[in-house]
Amino acid sequence: MKHTQPDGSFAAEAVLGRMKAAGIDVLFANGGTDFPSIIEAYARAPESGIAMPEPLVIPHEGVAVGMAHGYYLVTGKPAAVMVHVNVGLANAVMGLINAASENVPILMCSGRTPLTESGRFGSRSSPIHWGQEMRDQAGMVREVVKWDYELRYPEQAAAVIDRAVGIAMSEPRGPVYVSLPREVLAEAVDLTAAGPAVVPTTYGPPAKEAVACAADALARAKNPVIITQSGGCGDGFEPLAGFSQRFALPVVEYWATRQSLPSSHPMLVGQEPTAWVREADVIVVAAAMVPWVAAHVQPADGCTVVALGPQPLHPAVPMRSFRVDVSLAGDVHAGLAALDAALAERVPAGETFEERRARVAAARAAAAEAIEKRLARGSGSPMSPAYVSRCLSDAADADTVFFNELGIEPAAMRLEAPDSYFGTPLSGGLGWGLTAALGAQFGNRGKQVIATIGDGSYMFANPVACHQTAAALKLPLLTVVFNNGIWNAVRRSTLYMYPDGRAAAANVMPITALDPTPDHAAIARAHGAHAERVEDGAELPAAIRRALEATRAGRQALLDVVVSY
Repeated sequence: MKHTQPDGSFAAEAVLGRMKAAGIDVLFANGGTDFPSIIEAYARAPESGIAMPEPLVIPHEGVAVGMAHGYYLVTGKPAAVMVHVNVGLANAVMGLINAASENVPILMCSGRTPLTESGRFGSRSSPIHWGQEMRDQAGMVREVVKWDYELRYPEQAAAVIDRAVGIAMSEPRGPVYVSLPREVLAEAVDLTAAGPAVVPTTYGPPAKEAVACAADALARAKNPVIITQSGGCGDGFEPLAGFSQRFALPVVEYWATRQSLPSSHPMLVGQEPTAWVREADVIVVAAAMVPWVAAHVQPADGCTVVALGPQPLHPAVPMRSFRVDVSLAGDVHAGLAALDAALAERVPAGETFEERRARVAAARAAAAEAIEKRLARGSGSPMSPAYVSRCLSDAADADTVFFNELGIEPAAMRLEAPDSYFGTPLSGGLGWGLTAALGAQFGNRGKQVIATIGDGSYMFANPVACHQTAAALKLPLLTVVFNNGIWNAVRRSTLYMYPDGRAAAANVMPITALDPTPDHAAIARAHGAHAERVEDGAELPAAIRRALEATRAGRQALLDVVVSY
């Protein structure tokens, strides 16, 4: 007996309607045989009058999740992603690992192969419905999502979506997963029966006693330092900018995934913490999973380590033994503001910290001089990444946003506007830079987004799918490929462990070369992009200008830039 769709509303409409009601405006979708009810719901929307997220067709699951990640970074709003059953979810896992690492909320949905072989509307109708069956499909993602659930009954649809979004947006934020079986999506549902939405939980400032303890330590400190990783800015660059300037607190952005201070800020001392950690008597670790590398340096015995963030001990990391003497559990921005106020009560009026300021100024001057020397050596053929970075910085304005994955060197750039730089998550899932940049460009078309990525990362991003998406959505993204023909991160790691080994002496280090070099510009050009290969540093500024002229005209662009490390 062939069952037919019930009259009236069905669960897929409830799922999509509640997504929109919960604040999700976009659904990045990579369809499969479990999507018929989702597709029918969208087709019926003019008739049903149900507001739903905007559906966007993304031709690869990894691209879809990366776009949701970048979209959140520039909008502050979560997106939904829906992919095909287990095989589609498998392609999405790496993107979810990246999102979890950076506390990025994503409503991750996949279909589930039909549970029944016959007798229900939506039962199995293709051999793949047997081949794609799994005992525990959610097991692929359970370790990296905050919560997961399989929709069991149609009347659960609204409550499940509300709970999913509420948990994703609760601090610390992160991705959640909902499995959507085909039969359940097709079943009848009463759309008027939905209950109240789930309100996300938020963090306030840390406990007053802990703040007082940290402020006492900072008031006594001679050589304090703040180390950030995932951003310390709240309203623009505040409160970190004002706090660090008032009390002459040097700030290190170590492996920064988000920008904390403008490049010109007098207390920003670069990206390398080792020397500052070695001499510090107080270290404030603000939103940093890895503030230093233990094999390189450890704080002195008398140093006080203050850890600030929603979860200062980072319990999601199975093994992490960084010392914590004062734990400031709470919102980072509220915690910095509380520290600012408490320290002001303890520092004598008129104290200017001239000795500390002079030390920081000298360090900044030495770093600037070293960068200028490197720039002078790197402008030929091939170019240095530092030189390419400075050229891009010179061409950027306040509305430019960089998404960096093993490309630019922030130390060589002038990044003055808030939220103008986002770097690779510490999870290191390659392909993030280009996909996240696409999502950011979609999320804010008023910005000029530039993806700066290594050539290996470009390949991992599924560039055909990325450029096709940019063409379909008319996204004027500029992609700059830093092309050195190798996986340099792998090479550096090998040299670190075996500096005098056979691999270091080899003409070509095994498992690092990307020969033969593809024509990256041709891949982009096949999708209507303005694309050039640039081999000489003297030609780069003009090539950047031409690329930006193309993006201003609404085209995507790519520069394949030959570099050497």
